[in-house]
Amino acid sequence: MEPMVHDNGAAVGRLAGLGLTTEDFAFVLRGADAEARVWTPLAPPVMPGMARWGKTNELLRVRLLPRGWSHDNPKNLPRTISPAGDFAIVGTTGDAATGLAGGNPTTRYAKGVETARAIERNGQLAFDFVDLGVGEALSAVAGSEDALVTWLLLYHVVDGQIRAELSLPESISPRGYVDAWTERIIMPAVELGDIEIIVGTSEGEEGGEGATVTVEKR
Repeated sequence: MEPMVHDNGAAVGRLAGLGLTTEDFAFVLRGADAEARVWTPLAPPVMPGMARWGKTNELLRVRLLPRGWSHDNPKNLPRTISPAGDFAIVGTTGDAATGLAGGNPTTRYAKGVETARAIERNGQLAFDFVDLGVGEALSAVAGSEDALVTWLLLYHVVDGQIRAELSLPESISPRGYVDAWTERIIMPAVELGDIEIIVGTSEGEEGGEGATVTVEKR
């Protein structure tokens, strides 16, 4: 079954029903991008993605906790929980179809997948894969008595912008990728620019001139 897709004005209205705004997610995505850019091409390749993932989930809390939201980390799953305690949001990386109303996105990473099972009629899933620990934790949490409806904030960086959506999982492929959705709420793309970060020694210090590393759009 095709998911219900909310775009433009319909997305704004659906987010409002969840107590959220597109500005909330623009704040989160821009802040996480700034964190990822701190890691220059001289860093281990995995660091920008880890930094973006961590800061995305942190900034969801920074933005929403003052409005009565809460959070927990069962099995290291970074849940940001609605004031009514009826659903949670977890940020994770999506593939190139993320944020496109006509697309069919999947989660970007899957590891060690053997099985997946639906546990509630609302489409909440148990995952046996790991995306920086998210999948393994979801699998454990989904089988617990406190399991919440969990929306995924999917994000994908491409061509100088971040595309994103808030989507409710429906099914998972045998290889462990979430590949179908009950609902998809499409966000406006966040446009990015180049940033330069100065590394090394500066003029007047031992070693002479500093070095400029251009951090390219990811």
